[in-house]
Amino acid sequence: MRVTVGAFALVTGMIAVTGCSTGSAEAPAPRTPADLLLPATELPPGFAAEALSVSDLVAGNRAGIDAARTTRVTPEYCVPTADADLNGELTADNSAVLAARGGSGVLVELVTKARRDIDADRLATTGRCARTTTEITTGNLAGSRVVTEYTEIAPPEIDGGLGAGEQMLLTRSEVTTTLPDGGVRRQVGFAGYAALDRPASGPVTVQLTVSGAATPAADPPTDPTEPVDSAAMAELFGDAIGRVTVP
Repeated sequence: MRVTVGAFALVTGMIAVTGCSTGSAEAPAPRTPADLLLPATELPPGFAAEALSVSDLVAGNRAGIDAARTTRVTPEYCVPTADADLNGELTADNSAVLAARGGSGVLVELVTKARRDIDADRLATTGRCARTTTEITTGNLAGSRVVTEYTEIAPPEIDGGLGAGEQMLLTRSEVTTTLPDGGVRRQVGFAGYAALDRPASGPVTVQLTVSGAATPAADPPTDPTEPVDSAAMAELFGDAIGRVTVP
């Protein structure tokens, strides 16, 4: 239900002209969220870009967020909040999105001037919330039980490290859904979040999710296919962050 759904050295100069006073060169325009997206050439092997607008992403997120409001999460303090808080802030003016699909899953990258609450993400996916159970109470999946197990992955290194107020979180999730008839579906996904603030971008959030396909419902369940492996996800997330942090 989560869509679940990445700026640079400011260059100035002085131009000296014989017999004239010096003046400041015009600084380049700050890079926009669209400038900071991964290029299609850097997508994982087998993935091809697809059309997805910011409004489409917001609408898709909203459907999942609305459905989640009627679920019961255990432990109850592990209820995720960051998606809902961010989704209402996304517009075509402050955000850009890249979507891609491969035989093994779906990739969505969001770069936005809105700030994601990564502290809330960390609270909902690590420590005592590394394993959660969600009971679906309404809709055609009512009665289903969803167990999600999160594993935190070491984030990519950044030259000079993170600055004051900057954050990163990278996780792998394994989701097991038991349907009312006893059938079980399994799915693996990854999510990377970074809150950055660089001279040529200002505050910006980079969000990268790669969701694997769910297995057919079966009892006993079959093993899910990872859309990418953990090392490849960390490298791809590093590439996405590098679009912001590398001049």
